[in-house]
Amino acid sequence: MKEEIKEVLARYDQLVKLVLDQKIDEFADKMDERPPEEDDVTYETYLQRIAMNETEEQSRLMEAQPNDLLGGMSMNDYFKTLPWEELKEVLEYSALELDRGVPDSVINAVSSSSDKEQVVSYAQQVVKDAAWTDEELGNEDSLFEMEFQKVKACFKVLSAMNESGLLVPTLERFMSYDKIPDFVADSVAEYIEAFPDESIPLIIDILNEHKEDGLTGPCEDLVIMLTRIGKEDQCDEIYNALRSAFRYMSNKIYAVICLADYGDDRAVPMLKSYINRNQSTIDRDLFYEIMSAVQALGGDISDISDPFGDFQKKFK
Repeated sequence: MKEEIKEVLARYDQLVKLVLDQKIDEFADKMDERPPEEDDVTYETYLQRIAMNETEEQSRLMEAQPNDLLGGMSMNDYFKTLPWEELKEVLEYSALELDRGVPDSVINAVSSSSDKEQVVSYAQQVVKDAAWTDEELGNEDSLFEMEFQKVKACFKVLSAMNESGLLVPTLERFMSYDKIPDFVADSVAEYIEAFPDESIPLIIDILNEHKEDGLTGPCEDLVIMLTRIGKEDQCDEIYNALRSAFRYMSNKIYAVICLADYGDDRAVPMLKSYINRNQSTIDRDLFYEIMSAVQALGGDISDISDPFGDFQKKFK
């Protein structure tokens, strides 16, 4: 790989890190503006997400700017001129050497390559062969999160190419773990959610298969994925699956949060009824979450008995 490309990538990585650090500092100063109904952790997570989004916007602008080291071309345009073998080298170098992972300009160039069959074959093989946990990697000298950046990039490439061929094996492998690192789960979810027409029935079938087991572990993640997909295009199929999840989940808080996030007010009577039927057994955290969900969905909580006697006081 040309030294000029390495230098461009290194400068890009440094600049993006500076922007992110500035954004985090900027939003950290806004913690004092936290609304009274939000707790510190939730509000901090919200601010961090905004900081990340604004950083990504800035990075896309950088990739669109002409660069002297690339003959006056932008990263977006230059990488699209490279043949597949050179592009693959750029992708792998970026995954292992850049703190911010593979730039979008590289992902876009790979996914639009004229060597489509080679790209798809390569990306699928990377995903299939990849370790999804530190234990599977089994290399103390390698940083697992950095090693996984190539897999993350390949998931993005396959999504951009509308290649859903790994959807079923990815879901099957995902279900085989009790727990995987969050950054792995996020990449898997991003791929699964990229194909809503195919993933919705697959996810619902898996949830139905495991409902008698309490929908624990990876099923909790699937309920969240289904919610995010459904928010873009609500349908009875997803709403009914979320209702079912609330009924069968061992940890019902996940289902309550998802029902509130999904935003269908048909859930209000069910949630209110659950509280009134379980006054003597409901735990405080679940009670608070359901009450907040009912409010978020536009429901009236004045007719709900509060077994703890402090919900309104807590949220005033």
